[in-house]
Amino acid sequence: MILDTHSLVELAWIALCIMLIGMSKGGFPVGSIALPALILIWPGQVEPAKTVVAFMLPVLCVMDVVALAFYRGHILWRRLVPMLPGTLLGVAVGSMLFVSKEAAMLTVSDRWLKLCIGVLGIVFVLYYATRKWILRRLDSGATPGRAKTGALGFLAGFTSTLAHAAGPVLQMYLLPQRLAKLHFAGTTVAFFFLLNLVKLVPFALLGRIETGNLLLAAYMLPIIPIGVGTGYFLVRLLKNHHYVGFIYVMLLSTSVLLIVKAITMPDPESTPQSEHVADGILSEVEQGLTDE
Repeated sequence: MILDTHSLVELAWIALCIMLIGMSKGGFPVGSIALPALILIWPGQVEPAKTVVAFMLPVLCVMDVVALAFYRGHILWRRLVPMLPGTLLGVAVGSMLFVSKEAAMLTVSDRWLKLCIGVLGIVFVLYYATRKWILRRLDSGATPGRAKTGALGFLAGFTSTLAHAAGPVLQMYLLPQRLAKLHFAGTTVAFFFLLNLVKLVPFALLGRIETGNLLLAAYMLPIIPIGVGTGYFLVRLLKNHHYVGFIYVMLLSTSVLLIVKAITMPDPESTPQSEHVADGILSEVEQGLTDE
């Protein structure tokens, strides 16, 4: 039973995080804080980041299907095709390096990954904000060139495989094209539907999908359509320029959050085993003192 392994408070926090990620899947980008929060409150803190990433993948796939139902008439598939080869390569490389529990070729530091994504996001926001202020460009943006598209596709596939962190990368690709808000949201949904579907294969084959987490995900299924639907209707309520501005603000916020986490949180891989044991004992003591 779920209540045997998770407290009601933990289940409530998990449900809230899934609600926020669902709203983000619906096109309203408030999910950037959800995954870090989910990692912080996840029961059993030996490898919470890796566990949460694996737990969320089937949940994200269900969210993608629900979101596609809402945005099926607003998807610009031709905008995504140039990114797909690089994305598939990024998933393949990320899977070989990271996904396998026992046979990963090397361990990629969460610290450096978060730091790089955060810095890229801030540079992107500052560049486009400055360019708009100086040039006042009102014409439609063009699709990025082949080399840039391939690089962004690879980075999206790689970072999504490691940490479901491809949101800022996809925004770097789509925002310069100045799509209408519903086309932007719908095309984003379609990209992550394809990406997460591809990721299921290596995650399943390499043993990252666990039965206990699937059971927990099944308990959370009723929250998914509520979150996605809420995000979808909030997108329709916002004016187009407000929506684009909100995307930039959330991208900046996400990037700053990633950098702060990279600087302040130690890498689990660099922590000696004895420290993991001590941390576990301290966590149990603190929980005994703070549980109501």
